[in-house]
Amino acid sequence: MVSGSVKERVLEFLAEYDERGYAVLRAAIDSYVYSKGKRGIRLGDFSFREVVQRLKAWGIDYNPSMLLRILERDYGIVETSYKSSNQHWFRFVDANSVIEALEEYEKGTTITEEYDVSETLEEEDPEILLLKIQVASLNIGALEEKLKKLLLKPRLTTSDIAVFRGIAFNEIEQVVSLLKRANDIGYEGEEVEAMRRILSLAARLARKIMSHTKLTASAKNTIRQVAHTLSLDTIHE
Repeated sequence: MVSGSVKERVLEFLAEYDERGYAVLRAAIDSYVYSKGKRGIRLGDFSFREVVQRLKAWGIDYNPSMLLRILERDYGIVETSYKSSNQHWFRFVDANSVIEALEEYEKGTTITEEYDVSETLEEEDPEILLLKIQVASLNIGALEEKLKKLLLKPRLTTSDIAVFRGIAFNEIEQVVSLLKRANDIGYEGEEVEAMRRILSLAARLARKIMSHTKLTASAKNTIRQVAHTLSLDTIHE
């Protein structure tokens, strides 16, 4: 299960599942908020049926069962309060923290916010500001979480390796490019440290794949080179 406070876990969930995750969680919290003070027996803060009804009212034809299961099992944000053959009710672990996190998400802030939005071009070098904007667009926090989850798995599946391959040839390439640019302009902010963590995790994962997967000598040599390239030792501080 994802660690951190309830608010942090909500923001990580939203970073991972984006608008669809937001819609399901917003439907759930709205059902809880608008039910307060109403008469009738309720078996929890919200029900599966209420979430479906709210999504349909917003023009969203989507079965939220998978994301509700993820909210409960992987993020510990909700828990089942009652379940029968035709009903499924949930309660929030901390509804106030969920509401606070949703408000931050709606304002465009996240747990991995890379810089103070009050900064302006007059206050900061445009090259550094551009670098920060591009780092923010990579959603470093979510990328770091994905790599950590893969590292924690005792055994990587073919699907896991395919996911890592996609990351290595897309986000990791961009991270390396941004790190080189940061080095060129002499920038050493927290974004740089975050990107170095990404490379360190990716290098460890590459070595894990090489040691636990049956590969040809040529393939192992390729992955060994990738792991070495991603090593922090290759990033000049």
